[in-house]
Amino acid sequence: REYMFQVAPDDMYMTGNAQSFIKISRKRLCKGCASYETRMAWEIIIEALREIDPILASVCVPECIYRGGFCPETDRCCGYVNAKKFEEDLKKYRSFE
Repeated sequence: REYMFQVAPDDMYMTGNAQSFIKISRKRLCKGCASYETRMAWEIIIEALREIDPILASVCVPECIYRGGFCPETDRCCGYVNAKKFEEDLKKYRSFE
C-alpha cells in the first residue's frame, strides 16, 4: 500500500452541529473506510472537541461501535469488531450517562 503525504501544513476551519460531528466520526474513525491520515486528523479534532464538550466527544465513535458490533463495510471490514479492545470501547460507549 502506497501512501502520499502532504509536505506543507494546511489550516482547516470548520463549523458543525452536534449531529454533524457524530455522523462524520462514524466514517472518519473507521479503520476500513478512512485512511490512517484521515483517522489521525479526525482524532485530533475530537480531542479538541473533548475540551469544549466532553459529552459530545464521547459519542463520536466509528460506525461499528455506534451500531453495536455490526460493520456495514463488508468488503473492507478491518476486523476490529472481533478484537478485545472493541468490546471494551463498546461497553464504555454504552455505559455513558
